Amino acid sequence: MRYLTIEIIVRLWQRIDGCVDNSMAVDVVEGVMEAVIAGSCVRDAGWRASASYEGDCDGFGWPPREHPLAITLRLAHWEWVLSQVDRWDPYVADGAVDDADVRDIISTALTSA
Repeated sequence: MRYLTIEIIVRLWQRIDGCVDNSMAVDVVEGVMEAVIAGSCVRDAGWRASASYEGDCDGFGWPPREHPLAITLRLAHWEWVLSQVDRWDPYVADGAVDDADVRDIISTALTSA
């Protein structure tokens, strides 16, 4: 298994976390357990990176929106993240710019890996 650490600011990670959370909620009902397991791995990596921040967090426990998080995932999980951003893109009117940034950061890192 190959792992890759990508630095992503909290604001963009929150978009990923939301997409993954949505996918897990739908997929668990549909019995797509592989997606639920992948989502658990992805979200756990984000929680761990957020928890390492020692400054003041918002009311939900997130570091400041522009704080960088070093997220380490398997390459396959990063590819799955991209597919989930694509999956939920049609439903988020205000997320288009963030989605493009997320895709660019992850795709560039995957190409370099």
